[in-house]
Amino acid sequence: MTSATPKDPDHWVKRNPLQWRHGKTNAECPVELLGNAYATPPDLFFIRSHGPVPRLDLDSHRLSIEGFVETKKSFSVAELKSGFPVRKVWSALVCSGSRRKELNLIKHGGGHIDWHSAVGNAEWEGVYLRDVLLACGVSQDYSVSKHVEFEGADTHAAGYSTSVPFAAAFDPAGEVLLAWAMNGETLPPDHGYPLRVIVPGVTGARSCKWLRRISVQSHETDHDMHKSYYKVFPPHILNPKEFKEEILATPPLYDISINSVVFDPPTKTPAVKGSLPVRGYAYCGGGRPVHRVELSLDGGMTWIQSKFSNKHLTSAGRMYAWVWWEAVIDFDPAHHRELVVRAWDAHVNTQPERPLWNYTGMMNNCQFRLKVAPNKIGRGLEWQHPTTWMAEPAAAKL
Repeated sequence: MTSATPKDPDHWVKRNPLQWRHGKTNAECPVELLGNAYATPPDLFFIRSHGPVPRLDLDSHRLSIEGFVETKKSFSVAELKSGFPVRKVWSALVCSGSRRKELNLIKHGGGHIDWHSAVGNAEWEGVYLRDVLLACGVSQDYSVSKHVEFEGADTHAAGYSTSVPFAAAFDPAGEVLLAWAMNGETLPPDHGYPLRVIVPGVTGARSCKWLRRISVQSHETDHDMHKSYYKVFPPHILNPKEFKEEILATPPLYDISINSVVFDPPTKTPAVKGSLPVRGYAYCGGGRPVHRVELSLDGGMTWIQSKFSNKHLTSAGRMYAWVWWEAVIDFDPAHHRELVVRAWDAHVNTQPERPLWNYTGMMNNCQFRLKVAPNKIGRGLEWQHPTTWMAEPAAAKL
């Protein structure tokens, strides 16, 4: 473990040097390490923060509940633990900009973090938000209670708050959690210590860290990141300043899209004739299970179905964790020049064949396409993941 330099406000935070850093406040697990554990280790779990990590004290930190409730209340973490049933929830978290680097290689937009796979999977521990809201006498009139706002204890000037529809936050099968632990460990500072909300199946931007306030209200949060950034802009928007009204009218992101990515074969590894083990991950939003992941060696003319090696469903039949899949295919570089992977969910949604570019680089879920190409030393062929082959001159023009 390493810490940042003393000039960095996060110098006190211990971090794993194996992570890929994106500026001072963001990091992700290297793709070649992401497939080592179904439960992503906390020190390798991707970090998305909008500013420095606040130093918070467990004993003095409190969570306030307000808005359309009969009784406004405030809870310490200890009071949450003793006052409500403790739950455990398996859920992946996915950054809205995961796989953004592929889009930025086509044309660099306003999403400045070149994420490869900003995703992690964990078993979270805490109490259901629904239980806490019921204890406060929340209004269950859906014409009044329309949104739930979460505010973090961020210390930078803009602060951070976000919101989700009340129907999602209050869903009895939604498993929205006020969490204090991940994978059996206390939340690290980078991941929201001492308390965060986990909204399964929804983009990670809604799972507010360092949670200090919850408000049940009739409107979405007014925070600018929610209103003007965490959205998929129409592709004609190249300068947000010229399209302010259209951006405000564009719906914010909630459910994550069906997606799949390859762990093995890793990028820049030899592509040789024979039986080829292939494995990776897939996920979907809204609790919709991933029904199948399939592979093609002939550009999508025919498809080979994989098998799931790890899959976790809730007792209500929903899927919030990622799935791991695997297959063994007969590969011959004399006939096969690419390997394409796509996933399908329970609502028969699948991944688009090509990237859907947008200015903020959000929600890229195109089919994952590995290419077979000569290696740099000219001695054989290698597999190249999208962020490798797309970086070659002229290759990014799909």
